[in-house]
Amino acid sequence: MENFSEKSLLELGDCYVYGLIDPRTKQIFYIGKGTGNRVFEHEQESLKNPDSEKLKLKTIAEIKAAGLAVEKIIINWNMTKSEAFAAEAALINVLNYIGTIKLTNIVAGHHSPEALPVEEFEKLYGAEELQKSDIKHKIMIIKVNKLYRRGMSADELYDVVRGCWKVNINRAKSIDYVFAFYHSLIVAVYKPTAWYICKDASDKIPKKDISVKSEIQKRKFFIDEGYEHNAPLDEAQKFYLYKSIANPSQNPISYIGC
Repeated sequence: MENFSEKSLLELGDCYVYGLIDPRTKQIFYIGKGTGNRVFEHEQESLKNPDSEKLKLKTIAEIKAAGLAVEKIIINWNMTKSEAFAAEAALINVLNYIGTIKLTNIVAGHHSPEALPVEEFEKLYGAEELQKSDIKHKIMIIKVNKLYRRGMSADELYDVVRGCWKVNINRAKSIDYVFAFYHSLIVAVYKPTAWYICKDASDKIPKKDISVKSEIQKRKFFIDEGYEHNAPLDEAQKFYLYKSIANPSQNPISYIGC
């Protein structure tokens, strides 16, 4: 089946939410919203882009190579656009929270963060607000919205935050503390003791950041010897940690007090 009949299209209404299922595992691998024949268009997109690295398209290509067809389900229909956005976001968040299901959606729902345990929700949205006037140091703020995940270890977070970034090395060396910033919450505070230029893949940097060698040489990373030697947080780190702060900058890196 490659499209709906006119009668079905009328019944679907303005918007609907759908899922794509891998017949090999019987698991949903993609949640989407759309109108008309949108649910069928992903397979057509896969045919036009056989070498795509998109996980969704790769999964579809693998299903086709196995001689099978992608199974499609309509989850809810006859919805307004805003209702479809909300339903899609809710489904993506709950399925991503369940570890046994791996969605290929690139982002979470429309303007929606991930599902959170109540304790994490309180930590994130009930945190004491930190005013910029409360900050008495030179701060680098590094956004980790797309890199942070629930349950990641302290070492994984450290590697994500410390490198590799396109920053001015002289400006970086003037920094007192680095905030790991997740949405509005400061989830870690590091005290850089040295900054280095990333020269090659042997540097201690996250492997995900090693993609184009010509770009690596422009990037820098820091080490926090206190963290690496399990030293206790100093008083400033304790003060800043788990506070919320307004940061309207769209850039992955921003500065306060510099």
